[in-house]
Amino acid sequence: MILRKYKSEDKEKCIEIFQSNYPKFFDKSELSLFINWLDHQVGKGSTYQSPTYTNSEKDAYFVVELPETGIVGCGGFYIVKDKNEARLAWGMIHSNFHKQGYGTALYNYRKEIIKKKWPNHIMVLGTSQHTYSFYEKMGMTITANIKAGYGPDLDKYDMTQ
Repeated sequence: MILRKYKSEDKEKCIEIFQSNYPKFFDKSELSLFINWLDHQVGKGSTYQSPTYTNSEKDAYFVVELPETGIVGCGGFYIVKDKNEARLAWGMIHSNFHKQGYGTALYNYRKEIIKKKWPNHIMVLGTSQHTYSFYEKMGMTITANIKAGYGPDLDKYDMTQ
């Protein structure tokens, strides 16, 4: 398994990963936001915007690649100015590869980078009722729960570590 920085040629595979997790893990409206995030990562003139991304000073995105299979996951983070906060962003593993340890590896990879470069920052994320228990196993705790916060069938769980 290789964890590496996202490149523009990874875009279609990352979109495929997103689509493999729809509709259970993502609302349909999130696809355009995700594509905008991917374009922003490679400087394609795209300005990424979301309520939590405001006042960001650094972001990064990575892929999980298997030599024999190709890209099976992707995820990143961004650093929020003046908050000592690192927000995990757009983490996902292709649905065919769930429960095989790739999500844990991606989480730990991002956590190591954050803790090394920003040791005083807390990690924060928003996730759904379908994945919050995974992040609890990683040591994160729920700070808020918003019914239908991501869409009609997707509750939002805010979490920190």
